Amino acid sequence: MRFEQWFHGTDVMYHAVDRVIAEGKTPWQHYLFFEHPVFGVTIAIDGDMQSCQADEGIYHEALVHPALFFHPNPKNVLIMGGGEGATAREILRHSGVERCVMVDIDGAFVEACRKYAPTWSEGAFDDPRLVLKIMDINDYFDEAQIPFDVVIGDLVDVADWSSPVAGLYSETFYDRLKKLLAPDAVVATQAGALDLNEAINHRKVRRSLAASFEHVASYGVVVPSFGGMWSYVVASDVPLDVEEMAKRAETSAVMLPAIGAENLAALFALPRRIARSLEK
Repeated sequence: MRFEQWFHGTDVMYHAVDRVIAEGKTPWQHYLFFEHPVFGVTIAIDGDMQSCQADEGIYHEALVHPALFFHPNPKNVLIMGGGEGATAREILRHSGVERCVMVDIDGAFVEACRKYAPTWSEGAFDDPRLVLKIMDINDYFDEAQIPFDVVIGDLVDVADWSSPVAGLYSETFYDRLKKLLAPDAVVATQAGALDLNEAINHRKVRRSLAASFEHVASYGVVVPSFGGMWSYVVASDVPLDVEEMAKRAETSAVMLPAIGAENLAALFALPRRIARSLEK
C-alpha cells in the first residue's frame, strides 16, 4: 500500500504505508493515521500530509517560537486550529504563558489525535493553562474577551482560494482577529509551501496580514516529510526585530529540540530568489 502526495498539481510523491492505524471521516474532513517506515506515525487530512512523528517538531517549533520570542512577555495566547496538540505543547514550554486558548472546529479529529498520536501533545491537553474550545474560530471571535498577546494560526492549508477555507486567511478575518489583540500583539501563521516560481498561498496570506498590521515578515524551514521548505508569516504593529528575538530565544530556558533556539534567526534568512518572490 502507498500514499500519494501531489505537489503544484503536476508532481506526485509516493509514500510507503507499513500499516493503517486509523481512518475516519468527520463532518469537516477525512483523516488517515498510518505508519511510515521513515517518518513514523503520519497524519493525512483530505489526502494531504499533515504531520509526521519524525519531523513535526521542526514544523511546530518554527510555527510557534519566533512569535513568542518577538513578544517581550507573552501571557495570553490563542491557537487557531492545532488539532494534534503539538502547537499547544510548544506554547506551554514557555513558563510565562498563563493562559492558552485552543480553538479547533473538529472535536472528533482532536480526539483521534489524542488516541492515535498521544505523545505529540506531551500532556498539553492536561495542562491547566490550556482552554480547549471545540467550535468555529469565527464564532469564537464573537465571545472572546481577554486581549491576546500572541496568536498562532495552525489552520489547514488552502487548496482552493474560492473555498470557505480561504476565508480563514482573508483581510476580513484578520481585521476581526485584530480586535481581540493587545496593542503589542504578535500573530504568526503557517502559509504554505515555498514554491520557487509562485508560492501563491504564501503571498496571499502575507498580503492579507499586511493589510491589517504595520509589520510583516516571511520565514521558512525545510520539513522533510513535506518534500521541501514550508513557510510562515509573522505580523505585528510593533517592529519585528529578528536580532532581539534571537537574543531572547538563546537566553531563555525554553528547549527547542528539533530546531535549536540558536537557529531561529536563520529561519528568516530565506534564499534571495524566494524572498524577493514573496514580497511581490
